[in-house]
Amino acid sequence: MISTKNFESILKKDNIDEVQICYIDYSGRLCGKLIPSSKIETVVNNGIVFAKANLSFGLDDHFADNAKFLANSGDFLAVPEFDSYAIMHHRPGVARFNSIMLDDKGQKWLGCPRNQLIKILKEFQDLNIQIKLSFETEFSIYKKENENFIPFSFDSMFTISGMDKLNQIWNDISKALSLANIKIEQVGKEYGPGQYEATWQYDDVMQSIDKYINYKDFIKSIIHDHGFLATFMPKPFDHLPGNGLHLHLSLWDQNNKEISCSDNDEFPLSNIGSNFVAGLLLNAHSLTATGCSSVNSYKRILPGSWSPAHICWGKENRSTLIRIPGKGKRRHIELRHGDNLNNPYIYLISVLASGLMGIKNKLTLEDPILDDAGQYSDNINISELKVLPRSLNESLSYLKDNKIINNALGSIIFDEFIKIKETELRQYETTVHSWERDRYIDIF
Repeated sequence: MISTKNFESILKKDNIDEVQICYIDYSGRLCGKLIPSSKIETVVNNGIVFAKANLSFGLDDHFADNAKFLANSGDFLAVPEFDSYAIMHHRPGVARFNSIMLDDKGQKWLGCPRNQLIKILKEFQDLNIQIKLSFETEFSIYKKENENFIPFSFDSMFTISGMDKLNQIWNDISKALSLANIKIEQVGKEYGPGQYEATWQYDDVMQSIDKYINYKDFIKSIIHDHGFLATFMPKPFDHLPGNGLHLHLSLWDQNNKEISCSDNDEFPLSNIGSNFVAGLLLNAHSLTATGCSSVNSYKRILPGSWSPAHICWGKENRSTLIRIPGKGKRRHIELRHGDNLNNPYIYLISVLASGLMGIKNKLTLEDPILDDAGQYSDNINISELKVLPRSLNESLSYLKDNKIINNALGSIIFDEFIKIKETELRQYETTVHSWERDRYIDIF
């Protein structure tokens, strides 16, 4: 752990010449500035200045409709979080800090997603509950030739030949991840052509989210250095499998005992774990807006696609929204519908707020689904099984009415996130796509 007293000596020992001071914007992009390591003390004391207006930009670098933060909105100060320190092996002499946002008076700013995540973790701590989690991410690798994207490999899922083709690249990735204290537990060739997946060690929430941010960035950067393109896009092509983000989490008490699961093979959740999962299911429509936050996301979470499309849970059932995998100490809660185009802070805050609601209200949990839910029709009786939203517009309509998530995110983040996403949606709906020209232009 780094403290204000020894961070300069650590940078010197690690031969760090420059430091990235980073934050995640409301659209989910990693942003920041590069500073000389000699300036780190000034940055720690005073922060790095960024315009609040940056947070009202969409992915096209234009303001969202009715944006709150414009050119006259002032600044926030990004102050490095010492525990997020990571050496960037693939960028010699460079290290990274993720940051919290302060207002111009040096106070914690309510528009900072990292601050809001810390706040909800404190609510769990007040109940003597600690959250541990990890991320399971899928990504695809392509070679771009002219306007075509050629998959990195066509090997079948979990084949050694698929891993062997990645060997040289993965060696470079592995070194970078190890120096950033990301301890990979397994990596494998996934279902789709050129698709891979890795998981890493469980950790507390803040450490895990820092590792997730670095993992994604390192993967894209190092694979680009090798002449390929890596993408975490949910559904790059309609005929190929999509890339998901599974959350693996569990609840622990003050004695470091896991308390969300039980030893009962018939019902593998504890009472508090059942309450938590019930809260996730009750708020699942809204969680889809924060966890599947692009128009592209909804082309992945379809019935029969290996992505959950129905609101249900099951034990060791990969077709359900929430799965309780493993036995004994391997058991935990897995939330399976998210993807990597979200802001991870906003997504986690909404997930934890939903679970906390379930705990506080002692929500009861229905029986687990035993069948392959992916084979269910969307026309199934709504009283039997609810379906996830089928579009970003639909999920946002649920989120806008969700007071639990609104309160957890705070009005600044909640309102601006919705504006950004609704603007993105309107842009998509008013853009004429190639499919439309292919279908209509020569016929009518």
